[in-house]
Amino acid sequence: MKSKYLSTIEQLLTQFVISKTEINDIISDYDQMFEDGLAKGMTEEEVIEFLGTPEKIARDFSEDFSMKVRRKRNHKITALMPFLAVITFFVLGNFGYWHPGWMVFLLIPIVAILNEHVGKRNREMIISLSPFIAVITFLLIGFIAKIWHPTWLIFLIVPVNAIVFSQKHTRPLDSLIALSPFVAMVIFFILGHFKLWHPGWLVFMIIPMLAILHDRVKWRLWALEASFAVSIGLYLYLFYTKGVWGLSLYVFLIPVAVGILFSDIEFRWSGRPLIIKLLVLASIAVYVLFGVWFGTWPYLWVVFFSVPIYAILTEKKRRGVLSAISPFVAITLFFYLGYFGGLWSISWLAFLLIPIVAILEGK
Repeated sequence: MKSKYLSTIEQLLTQFVISKTEINDIISDYDQMFEDGLAKGMTEEEVIEFLGTPEKIARDFSEDFSMKVRRKRNHKITALMPFLAVITFFVLGNFGYWHPGWMVFLLIPIVAILNEHVGKRNREMIISLSPFIAVITFLLIGFIAKIWHPTWLIFLIVPVNAIVFSQKHTRPLDSLIALSPFVAMVIFFILGHFKLWHPGWLVFMIIPMLAILHDRVKWRLWALEASFAVSIGLYLYLFYTKGVWGLSLYVFLIPVAVGILFSDIEFRWSGRPLIIKLLVLASIAVYVLFGVWFGTWPYLWVVFFSVPIYAILTEKKRRGVLSAISPFVAITLFFYLGYFGGLWSISWLAFLLIPIVAILEGK
């Protein structure tokens, strides 16, 4: 049934102005989503109902590929923008507004994006514009109000928008789980701004607690959720009433034990999954213990980047590895230069590493 479903989608997509490579990418995405649905215990009929009929999928994609001919009329505006930006920049500079007048050059890619998506009802425009919205907001607040930190959190709208708008058939729970790390990070840094790094780090517990909601066995779901709630409660009680750091951290073994007991957590003693699990545990241990002993809560959180970086280095093909790692390097440079050197006003340039590395590593 899956093969027929995917072949029908492929056949319908050939009616539009779309390359074979793009069609193959789309089919590959739906193949993966189909397999993900089956892995979650859904039947093939339920997966098809969730993803949509081939006809509906083709109609959705027709929004993305039907305007290619009509878009040509807007190319002149895009081509003129660099010249208009230069003229505007020098006019503003003549009145002493070289800064922040240089920001007018951001209109060049913004206008190109707007022209590319004019007349279309798709979500790609929001995703494409979000980096520029983030940069403009960050710079204006930074230059005018001198609040570089924690204004840099505005850059999180880039991955958040990508998650919210990129998938048309994602269930609300899946989107919420995908967004939870970014929500947790924002809350964590806002609490940290008020010197509440600890126990503010507990906000990251929402990530596994939301993921547990995927469990179709209700009694196990509630048992696991309760184990996290009890652990958090005991941790706060022991810390604030007894002042016992080491002992209070052991309470988080409760959800681990419950997961093992109900076979929701299983250990593999060979292969990469075990290494990744150990790396996760080591990252948590380093972050918590160093935070307790040396007060490194505000800046040692980057240790958690070791998990996705290791996964990229070991799982990804050689081509594209540097591009995949560059966001983590950029974030680390940006935050450390800003936090330790007070260079928030220029450390954002570290994010330019991402497109530069992608260009250098590309074909």
